[in-house]
This record gives sequence, structure tokens and C-alpha cells, in this order.
Amino acid sequence: MPEYSFQLRGWHGLIGVTVVLVFWGIQIYARVVPSDEEMRAAVRTELLNEYSGRGRKDIARRVEEARQGLTVESVPDLVQHDVEFKSIATLGKMSARVDFVRAEVIVDGGSPPDGRSVRYFRISRKIMDPGWIVIGPSDAYSYYSQLIP
Repeated sequence: MPEYSFQLRGWHGLIGVTVVLVFWGIQIYARVVPSDEEMRAAVRTELLNEYSGRGRKDIARRVEEARQGLTVESVPDLVQHDVEFKSIATLGKMSARVDFVRAEVIVDGGSPPDGRSVRYFRISRKIMDPGWIVIGPSDAYSYYSQLIP
């Protein structure tokens, strides 16, 4: 069986490294997805629910209490907070339906009630309706791993 060996030396090596870096740069740039107002609204709604005690963890706790036969408290009303985004960025692959959002949040002109000013979410397009839906929380590792080609 023949054996092939490539050696890039001198200016050939510089051109080879440059081509690989340009290729990776284009792939990374292609994964940056523009964020639109519908996406911001979906993340804002998720944050408002969480800050009002109507988030996913609160619902799971209520369901568990109901399964155990304990008295279940009523769902609190949605508290209107002024949720602003200092910055919001979205990463995703063109072939994937799920994108990752990194949002720096300001609530009522200050820090959020839970103290986490940078939040990560997994989002996807709605199937039937136009717009976005938040699938769930994410982390920095999942967000930044989208940049790896």
C-alpha cells in the first residue's frame, strides 16, 4: 500500500496556515446569527416569568408538590419589570434548528433579582407560528462551543 507524506515548508507552509485560518474564520463568522425583535421578546418573556415565580423550576416544584399530595399554592400573577438588554448575541449553525443566546440583562435600571446579569438560553423557531421559543437555559460552555469549527 503506498504511503503519502506532505511537508509544507517555507512560504508554502505560510500559505497553508493562512488558508486554514481563513477557512476557520469564515466558519466562525457564519455561525453568528443576527438577533431580531421576536427573539428578544421570547427571551424577555422567559425572564419575566422567571422573575415573577412562574419559571420552569417553579412549575416543576409545584407539580412535584401536587404529586406528593401537598397543598399547592396558586400561580402568582406576572409582575411587570422593565427588562432591558445591555447586549444580546446569538450563535448557531445553519443546519441546526437550535440557536444559543447570550444576553446581558438590566432589570428596572439595576441588577436582576437573582443577581445573574449574564444569561444563556437555547432557543428555536416555532413550528406553526412565526417567531421564537425559548427551549431552556444554557451555559457559557454550550454557547461558546458553537464557535468551534
